[in-house]
Amino acid sequence: MIPKKVKVEIRRVALEDAAWKKAFDAFYRDSPPPKDTLEIPHAYFAAYHNGKIVGHSVIYKKLAKWVLDGLRVKPEWRERGIAKNLTAARIRYAVENGAKEIWYDCEDGNLVTTCCHLRFGFKKVGHRGLGDDRNTVHSYRLKVTDGLTKKLNLPE
Repeated sequence: MIPKKVKVEIRRVALEDAAWKKAFDAFYRDSPPPKDTLEIPHAYFAAYHNGKIVGHSVIYKKLAKWVLDGLRVKPEWRERGIAKNLTAARIRYAVENGAKEIWYDCEDGNLVTTCCHLRFGFKKVGHRGLGDDRNTVHSYRLKVTDGLTKKLNLPE
């Protein structure tokens, strides 16, 4: 059993990091990210405990649109704020790189992810069809505001 209060480090990782790449491939073995999104420049963020990846997330910019993707936390590490901290790191990265708004898509059945993002101020703005398990996929948008930059401790 993993204690609720445990030190987890969130950090951006480089694609060139061979150890990370091996861990990334193992982490996503059961559900790899879509290949088309891997062709776009990404910023990867991982949550580590004692050198092991316990969570992972991605943000990329496609055309002029910043998109959150690939948020996963190992089941035994959930409910420890890891998804929230990975999401904050991605939002912070986008804002620091000029984002005025940030997007993500999520199936209706994924309530944990939806709730995590709603806490940051994401709003449902539409849907784009059905996901893999036939749930409706909705698009969410977060507008970057002064309140958000203060919440994330960013310079205005």
